[in-house]
Amino acid sequence: MKLIKDSSQLKKQILPKPMTKEEVDKVSSTLSTELEKHGGLGLSANQIGLTDRVCIVNVKEPLILVNPRVTEASKETVVYLEQCLSLDKTMKKPVQTLRHKSFTVECDNLGTVIFSSDKKEGETWKDSEEFYSDEGLLECVCAQHEIDHLNGILITDSSRRYTTTIRREKKYGRNERVMVKLSDGSTEFMKYKKAQPLLLSGAEIL
Repeated sequence: MKLIKDSSQLKKQILPKPMTKEEVDKVSSTLSTELEKHGGLGLSANQIGLTDRVCIVNVKEPLILVNPRVTEASKETVVYLEQCLSLDKTMKKPVQTLRHKSFTVECDNLGTVIFSSDKKEGETWKDSEEFYSDEGLLECVCAQHEIDHLNGILITDSSRRYTTTIRREKKYGRNERVMVKLSDGSTEFMKYKKAQPLLLSGAEIL
């Protein structure tokens, strides 16, 4: 099956509907096969032209989410770099998105599923390497990405992108740890009070 590349088709919300076990098994098998063929960490049914509200997330283990409904999401958020199989030809580089650090989903097949960073609430990462090696966070972001697809939302939409305006409006505590892109292109986690003078010399908060 071919990946849908037309954003007008991808922006159509997929509504939940009752599914038999046979229907779930068939869609699950198709998603698993197509994800392996195209690569990536997740895939939603509407990305390959199906009209079922089903997606697969494959980070720690393959998870099939049938008619997923988000019931709770953390106030704590992270800025993440994301790509998309359906937008690979139009995206020149990864997009910065704003994602919940944890959230809860109700699914017809799995019941309650909690996606969460490996870090506890309030804990931060010492550097960008630790940040992007957090499998729990990666799975959490991937699940949000695929459920967004089922809701007709793309990472390039203004509601998901972490824009300059959002950066300017966000206020940081002096001891809050932030990820800073230094003038030499490297990244480092540090307290905001340490980052302030660097921001005046070309660094930026990611």
